[in-house]
Amino acid sequence: MAASATTIANMAQRQPAHLRALEHRHGATAARPLAQALRDTEADAAHRWLLATTPTRPVPGDQELRALIRHITVQLDAAFHGQGAHATREAQFAAYNAASYALAQASLLTTHLRGIAPPENVPVETGPVAGRAATGIPAAIEEEHQRALALLTTAGLTAGGMSGLRTVFSRARRAVSRITAGVAVAVTAAAANAALALARHLGPGMRMLWVAEPGACPACAAYAGRSIPVGGHFPGGVSLDSTRAVFLTSIPGPPRHPHCRCVLIPWHYRWATTGGTSLPVLLQQRARAGTAAGALASAGRTA
Repeated sequence: MAASATTIANMAQRQPAHLRALEHRHGATAARPLAQALRDTEADAAHRWLLATTPTRPVPGDQELRALIRHITVQLDAAFHGQGAHATREAQFAAYNAASYALAQASLLTTHLRGIAPPENVPVETGPVAGRAATGIPAAIEEEHQRALALLTTAGLTAGGMSGLRTVFSRARRAVSRITAGVAVAVTAAAANAALALARHLGPGMRMLWVAEPGACPACAAYAGRSIPVGGHFPGGVSLDSTRAVFLTSIPGPPRHPHCRCVLIPWHYRWATTGGTSLPVLLQQRARAGTAAGALASAGRTA
């Protein structure tokens, strides 16, 4: 008996919530040590700054300032030391968990759609995009580290005072966001790759169907219900809102952007569903309705 398009769509659209939970949990674990180290370093720097200043002398003297800069530099180096390796390991762990989950879900959906369980020997593969996202985290962290140090100068702190010191740490904390973004990309990319791996095992004629996350951005919502051959690319430059940023590059699947939790599922045109509306059309309708509702809510807030 053919599966209901509504049932399949509901099952598929529950996956993003699980990916979001994985992203948050592993992202927090990956970023927590650096975030705490930066909080401690900033508190120490602020305390030393206050000890070296007075109400009538808001900036430390030249020698004191140079000594403080040297101390903060050493502390920042210590705070960043080893964080890239730690974050990479956590991102790789997150990617594997996401791929394992997505493979299980894709297998379940495939069983419902074609009435036969897929092969059980499909390996869990996180894929190259997830791999690059994880291994690219150390370079991203170090970039923010160096940019923070570039702000830590006698000229900058003399001109900016305590605000200048805060700017240094504000810049350093961008590394935390780079970590969580890297983990997010690894999670969604690994999930998409796992679905792709299953589709390859299912044989000729398979396609990858885009399932937009509920509440997806206009760019991602524009892909909902679209499908491509296995190994193909979704086109760039599409969006349901021409006033929003459009991503011009083609992509093999999610994520379209960091913190995108859209998913892919295996699909074949011969897989019939009940309910009067095909699964691709139903996914498209839901995404467009969600984008329209979001636009109305946004207009109401700004009115």
